[in-house]
Amino acid sequence: MSGQMQLADAYDIVYSAAARMMWMQKSRVWRLESPGGGWPEERREAWRELEAALTVSEGPAPQAGEPSDPVRHLISRRAAGPVDRPITFAEAVAEWTARMVEDPGPYESRTEPYPDDYLVPGQAVVVPESHMVVLTGPLDDLVHRLAPGRPPVTITGDTAELSRLLHNAADELREATGAAVPTPQPVGTVSVARVPHRPSDVDDLQARYEAMSRAAWRASENIPTVEEMRESMDFAVNPEMAKAAQVLQSLLAGRSGEFWRERHELIDPRVHSVAGVDWPEGRPVAEPVAAEADGFAHSVALGRKPRPPQPGERRVFREKGNPDHVVISAVRAGILAEILDEYSARVHPGAQSGWMHFSAYDLTDFISEGIGRELRETYGF
Repeated sequence: MSGQMQLADAYDIVYSAAARMMWMQKSRVWRLESPGGGWPEERREAWRELEAALTVSEGPAPQAGEPSDPVRHLISRRAAGPVDRPITFAEAVAEWTARMVEDPGPYESRTEPYPDDYLVPGQAVVVPESHMVVLTGPLDDLVHRLAPGRPPVTITGDTAELSRLLHNAADELREATGAAVPTPQPVGTVSVARVPHRPSDVDDLQARYEAMSRAAWRASENIPTVEEMRESMDFAVNPEMAKAAQVLQSLLAGRSGEFWRERHELIDPRVHSVAGVDWPEGRPVAEPVAAEADGFAHSVALGRKPRPPQPGERRVFREKGNPDHVVISAVRAGILAEILDEYSARVHPGAQSGWMHFSAYDLTDFISEGIGRELRETYGF
């Protein structure tokens, strides 16, 4: 292996550990627009410096005809508009956010025939509550598969049926909004890069590696250990992030070659859900990602699916007020359908991904704490 290849590998490993540390904090308290979350300014400044160092690796802007790269782009769809090009994570988040801001919502207030809020055809979707649980179930695994810094992985599990059911569920959401279906299965409809962009694909690699390593050291040494947190009662730091900071420190100091940890040592991301493990009878069991298909298949067997509102249907779905159904807007349903298609493409057998780039941070936040949190609240969680 040449010295340049060894340097590239070292860069990617440090990038992975540093990105994971930042992602494990879960809230972007270091950014200037944040109130700070109790962090001292020195720590916030160090993290902003590390974020800037990691962002250097994002790669050039998408070009016309360029294949979509799983580490930087959605792979289930292309950018909107006349130019055929990939859509970046940041562009997807901005587009979805704008659609949610402009969303008129599922209801309109009317006085006839009775004063109440009424569901609006084309703006509302009615979903069986148990089916909504199924639809939002994959989001946690998708978020952890998109985690910034995640090392390369190829899906080897028997996930074809899951991929198919995910897309069918997405189309059922679209159908309930009045959109045309069926739509093409996302797998194979988008040209995906065979060789993903690596974080180390930067100019002046040696200088960039040294700058990133310095920034990573400064950012991680500003984080207290879990023991120090307990002694000082410093709850401004996520304990899991503090552990990730120690992993990064050990890596940078040459004390350990470890740079990435799954949520449990039993998890193999090629075949298992990376969201966590189950604990039947108090013992950890890694869940095959293909098992996610069971919930979708059960909903299909029971005939549970989204539907448009009936004429004159009134708002009776108060919080925890109707145990059978929930209502979401057609805009939210459309975005959820696109997210399910993205998961469908990423867990299909043989799906490949390289080193996830830091730009995935805001995408995971949108899926988990944005629309994901909102949708989970419809059934009381």
